[in-house]
Amino acid sequence: MPSLLIIALASVAACSPRSNRSEAPKAARPLPVRVHGATVRPVGDDRRGYGTRTARQTFERLKQLGVNTVSILMEGRMRRVDDPDVMPPSLDDLEAVRSALLDAHALGLATILVPHVYIEDGTWRGQIAFSDPHPADRWWRSYRSFMHQAATLAAESGTTLLSIGVELKAMSKEPATRPRIVKLVEDLRSTYSGLLTYSANWDEAEDVVFWDQVDLVGVNGYYPLRPDPFRGAGAVARRLSALAQRAQRPVLVVEVGYRSSPLSHERPWEWPVDVEPVVDDDAQAKAWAAVLTHWLDAEGVKGLCVWVVPTDPDDPASEPRHGFNPLNKPAAHVIARAFGGVAASAAR
Repeated sequence: MPSLLIIALASVAACSPRSNRSEAPKAARPLPVRVHGATVRPVGDDRRGYGTRTARQTFERLKQLGVNTVSILMEGRMRRVDDPDVMPPSLDDLEAVRSALLDAHALGLATILVPHVYIEDGTWRGQIAFSDPHPADRWWRSYRSFMHQAATLAAESGTTLLSIGVELKAMSKEPATRPRIVKLVEDLRSTYSGLLTYSANWDEAEDVVFWDQVDLVGVNGYYPLRPDPFRGAGAVARRLSALAQRAQRPVLVVEVGYRSSPLSHERPWEWPVDVEPVVDDDAQAKAWAAVLTHWLDAEGVKGLCVWVVPTDPDDPASEPRHGFNPLNKPAAHVIARAFGGVAASAAR
């Protein structure tokens, strides 16, 4: 019998503005030998978000750029950092995520589903932690439910790789977290047979206590590149290779990106709204040239995913001009050369 999630999504699709949706695949695309990836995030307008014609055209542009893997975001929410409940996405949002995964698969792209927790009070998810066992137990039950929803979606959409968490820095180093992750992975593998990773923050990855429970070591690689982009990227490449050796798993940089703003290589984790709106496309291109030169061929590194491309990268409202999106900028040509693609369609 079809799962309840399929039935629910089908009922939503019947009245959804998204049309010409790709059919459910028979099998997942394999993860490429070398991942040339990009994270695609939805814009606020549902008419140009996941599952729309605009998003599919963006996938096609990325494929021409040399991208062979796309990462899709799925959002759970907490009201505040001490909230013991993770609120799941709406059915509309689930349908949009599902459509994006199917569309990418239909274009021959491998797919990564990244369910992450957004905290409405503005706190970073890396600070989630519970000293009292009762709210901790409640949070983990809620989180397992959220992740089961993601695993079901991943199984039904032929997703290549599923992240079991994102930047849970305050918990990932604690011995008490390990049995909870073991149980979570056991539950997920009963639903989803594809590859698993965990998306550790760049300053968290060496301390994670459960790398043996996943297939790939995932890193959100916003390392400061010091003393300059080229030498800094070389030092990080050696750090990533050492991490792969220690974990006995290949490393995938699930996210890495640089703003088109001065010195973005020194503090790449800063959001565009938190820095002066000064445009410096050359700084972004130089950071990407350094990283792609050193990281793609580093021993033990499986590849990386560019952060971030909006589903409508041509709309100025999608992101500030000094933001991360590399399309329509010199960085697109740098990425195309490294990925073996053509940047003309990505720089209109």
